[in-house]
Amino acid sequence: MTMTLLLAIDGSHYSHRMVTYIASNELLFRPEHDYVLLHARPDTGFGSPVAPEDDVLDAPAAFLLNQGFACRTLMRRGPPAVTLIDAAVDLQANLIVMGCRGHSPLTSMVLGSVTREVLARSHVPVLVIR
Repeated sequence: MTMTLLLAIDGSHYSHRMVTYIASNELLFRPEHDYVLLHARPDTGFGSPVAPEDDVLDAPAAFLLNQGFACRTLMRRGPPAVTLIDAAVDLQANLIVMGCRGHSPLTSMVLGSVTREVLARSHVPVLVIR
């Protein structure tokens, strides 16, 4: 059975760690699954489209392809947590996979957390790689 896995990519070291984890755990993440790398860009309010030259998805996609995992890339504009959850529903994803910055409880309370919001609001299972 093929599953659709939605991978949240924000260009950070934590996203790279998550993609590396996926590639190194073929027992859990099989190459035949459908991998969709999503980068959600916060809306600036100016209505400008996502710039096609933005290459935040290029390196993780190339890495996965090099490891034998075919993947698609997707960029959407909007609040990252909401955008990720909406994309999971639209794609009928079986799992959302995302990295976590691991903020302390105090920092997380002050700054908020995309990971925390996705965990709280998503009806699709979420795997957080730390």
